[in-house]
Amino acid sequence: MTATLETPAPPDAGATPPARRRTRRRTPDPNRDQVRGFDKLWVFVFLLPFLLLYLGFTLWPLVATVYYSFFDWDGIGPIDNFVGVGNYGSILNDKLFWLAVVNTLIFAVLNTAIKLPLSLLMAIVLTRKWLKGTKVFRTVFFAPLIIPVAMAGLVFTYLLNPSNGALNALLLDLHIVDQPVDVFANRWSALLVLVLVSIWQIFGQYMIYWMAALQNVPEEVYEAADIDGASEWQKATLITLPMIKPVAVVILLLALVNAMHVFGLVVTLTGGGPGTSTYVVSYFIYQEAFGSVPFSYGYASAAALLFSVIAFVLVTSQGVFVRRAQQLRKEYGV
Repeated sequence: MTATLETPAPPDAGATPPARRRTRRRTPDPNRDQVRGFDKLWVFVFLLPFLLLYLGFTLWPLVATVYYSFFDWDGIGPIDNFVGVGNYGSILNDKLFWLAVVNTLIFAVLNTAIKLPLSLLMAIVLTRKWLKGTKVFRTVFFAPLIIPVAMAGLVFTYLLNPSNGALNALLLDLHIVDQPVDVFANRWSALLVLVLVSIWQIFGQYMIYWMAALQNVPEEVYEAADIDGASEWQKATLITLPMIKPVAVVILLLALVNAMHVFGLVVTLTGGGPGTSTYVVSYFIYQEAFGSVPFSYGYASAAALLFSVIAFVLVTSQGVFVRRAQQLRKEYGV
């Protein structure tokens, strides 16, 4: 005896389709709208302190700097000596200002070219699963960042002092040198010291940036590369670097802009010396505004505005590089 399977009859072509399920429209709740409006009020209340601080310490000083730059003002008396663009013309012919600009660019480029590759390398090492004690290493590299810049400058002033500095004493005791080395007696050695001390202090911050960028790389990509037999160098150059390129461009420009604002280390380590050979733009502005009486506040404002324009150009240029890097990242399917 065999069993037969009954197939369901096809639906009648003339049959009417089942009625669609109607969805109920939600009527707007006026009480809910009032709650949303009330929430917006609280958002504004919580943002108000930031807005006041932003207006008082960012926007107003910027507007005032533009205004003061058109006057020959000492920062104390009435603002009545209008000189127009005279301050800008004087700055463009000021050799000390251009020396400060060159020193600032040299410092920024050297600082960025050294600290970014080193911090990236350390971030890659600290994100490896086989490394033990990563928290200890992170703390060690990040600790100098909490030291104030002025204190760090004073510490290294004592360490590198040619008369009784600890470093010179160690070199003499080890008979590496016959006489104390004054690193602050030469422009290039003094700039190099400024660069290295700055890197030592801010190294941990950029290491954290790189570690955050590396966490966005999917682990599956590395696993696929391991299956294909890729080496660590191939994974770093063909996977890691291309995929973190959008973030890397932002980190690069942040590093450049941050390095261009060097000030505290110059004040405490070199004081612009020897002579004026290690002047940077921030220190030049400070000296013009407060270094000698009568103060040249209007002249310093014009110099600050020109310096801000240079930094603004660097910041706004990141858009082109970020878009190109994002397109490259999409090619990897992530």
